[in-house]
Amino acid sequence: MPGFALQISPEAKAAYFQDSIEVARSELSMVAGLDEPIHHRIGTLDFFFIDMEEKDLPQLTTLSFVQGCYRVHGEKLEPLDISSQYTLPDDFVFGSKYKGKTNERLSQLLLNVGLAALGQDANKKLKILDPMCGRGTTLWWAARYGINAKGIEQDAKAIEELRRHLKKWTKLHRIKHQLKEGSIGAAKKKNVGKFIDITLPESTLKVTIGDSRDAPELLKGETFDLLIADLPYGVQHFTTSKTRNPLAVVQEALPGWGQCLKKNGAIVLAFNSNLPKRKALLATFVDAGFKALDFSAPHRMSESILRDVVVLQKG
Repeated sequence: MPGFALQISPEAKAAYFQDSIEVARSELSMVAGLDEPIHHRIGTLDFFFIDMEEKDLPQLTTLSFVQGCYRVHGEKLEPLDISSQYTLPDDFVFGSKYKGKTNERLSQLLLNVGLAALGQDANKKLKILDPMCGRGTTLWWAARYGINAKGIEQDAKAIEELRRHLKKWTKLHRIKHQLKEGSIGAAKKKNVGKFIDITLPESTLKVTIGDSRDAPELLKGETFDLLIADLPYGVQHFTTSKTRNPLAVVQEALPGWGQCLKKNGAIVLAFNSNLPKRKALLATFVDAGFKALDFSAPHRMSESILRDVVVLQKG
């Protein structure tokens, strides 16, 4: 009998729907190397039963699906007092709701598998880039992990919403911070180059308004360990290339993304595998010199969206 059990949060179903168990299994395998955890349902609750050292359990509390850890005693489960050492309250990630927001647990999964791909030293100060950051769900997750992050977003309204979000939750939790706003270079039309720069007790995050394809210029040549993005799903809206296929945008943005990524850095993308197909997306990166890692997490969102995740490493 395995020694420990991980309780799967109901939030995983909200993120991954009917495929929540298999997505959770994929994340657990990527992050902890546990390929065959035993899934068991007790009443309405789902668990993974696992064998590992107790000292290694804290790393699993930040998995996107984990609600609690237990020691197994025969048919009984003993709750363990193990909690995630986040640097910010959960309001910073879960506190804002808006149309088109990436599910918070999916954003956490993208971050987790990206960090696993890097094999990062816990003491190393990493930098993360989301070149299509929206209102910053990935950036706020990075801040909760104590990681510095930057984002690029086309919609200038993002800055106002980030400012309002920061003001609300730092006031509520009495968190000291610094806020700086400005513009890169001379003032440009349509707010291109406008930015908001936030310093928190253990991390920083910055969002710059502009086109993801112009990342090297907008970021002044800065390089990052990890790039994370939730690609447009190509269902309701045309891309900037007048097509519903987000692959065209990726192909145009990839040279700039590559420049922003450090040697051996990783890219993690969520996408609708109906458009583009997974094979075509991977081929685009492999042709550009990236290595595709063995990870997938397909889960159906709707009739027209079968979301998946790819992890790529720069050669």
